[in-house]
Amino acid sequence: MKVKDLLKAGAGSFHAIEGDKTVEQALKMMSAYSVSALVVSTGAVMPGIFTERDLVRCHILFPDREIKEIPVKDVMTSRLIVAEPEDTIEEAMGMMIQAKIRHLPVVSEGNLIGVLNLEDLVGKHVGALTRELHYLKDYISDLQDAAHD
Repeated sequence: MKVKDLLKAGAGSFHAIEGDKTVEQALKMMSAYSVSALVVSTGAVMPGIFTERDLVRCHILFPDREIKEIPVKDVMTSRLIVAEPEDTIEEAMGMMIQAKIRHLPVVSEGNLIGVLNLEDLVGKHVGALTRELHYLKDYISDLQDAAHD
């Protein structure tokens, strides 16, 4: 299965916030949408992503400032690892595990088309493995039945 199939199945929706908005505004938005990451945008450009980990970084970088004073662009993750629609789920999971990230933007021709989270990928992968396991059990059972005939 490919990343594009996961997106077609409804995974990959995302919410965006402008880079000059505050960390406090980002947290309120994340809470309202029950998400753990926001795409940070400046017009048509996606310069980064703001996650719960960036909130922790915020307190380390600016220990004496309130979150209502800190722009999201100052603490967002800007070095993004991205997937493409033709990548397999296994490749996308590998990228996330290797980089120790939970959110993976999906880009096609320079445009953001979705953001996958680790739960999307693991859930789909476990489902595929479960189906394969059932198929193999049935196959073995059929072989055993044929051997007894």
